[in-house]
Amino acid sequence: TMASPPILRLPVELHLEIVSLLDLSNKVNLAFTTRYFRSIIPPPTHVEFLAAEGTTWAKSRQLYTCNSYISFNHWKDFADDMRKGKWCRSGTQAHARFCLKCGVNDALYAPGTLLTICNRVHVLCSVCKVLTDQIGDRSGRCAGCSPGRSRNHNCDYFDNDDDDWRLERASDRNHLRDVYDWAEEGRLHRY
Repeated sequence: TMASPPILRLPVELHLEIVSLLDLSNKVNLAFTTRYFRSIIPPPTHVEFLAAEGTTWAKSRQLYTCNSYISFNHWKDFADDMRKGKWCRSGTQAHARFCLKCGVNDALYAPGTLLTICNRVHVLCSVCKVLTDQIGDRSGRCAGCSPGRSRNHNCDYFDNDDDDWRLERASDRNHLRDVYDWAEEGRLHRY
């Protein structure tokens, strides 16, 4: 039989001490080496994720932490405002940042809310409760739920007479599907 590696011959107490000295990315790497290490390494806490956000490893991968779903998510999974100002990395409210899915599913965004995602305006429709870039009228509805609106008309919410801008921003609904890999034609249902 093959002898176990020297590190595995150390007492469990030393393994736990070694693990306590590692940063999050190294804990993850160690956990992937053997079932034994995976079993003794506790799941990361929200505080550990927040601390790891400032590392080169997380910054290079553009990762942010959600406080509801304690994990790393890509920057595209957050409204633009959740990555700026007091919610930015090491911001005073970084611990309260939440991703789009948590914001919609946990009703943290009220129906009718306008959100900017990847520099594009979206609405959480007040009627169908769908997050979409197909903005309808001023009452917080999507184009499909707005009376007298076609689905491809995008943005009468802003008092902007520049029709070229509206046509340029009109979406074919593939934007959300491409960016988020969300099902059902790029729509994120609240329930």
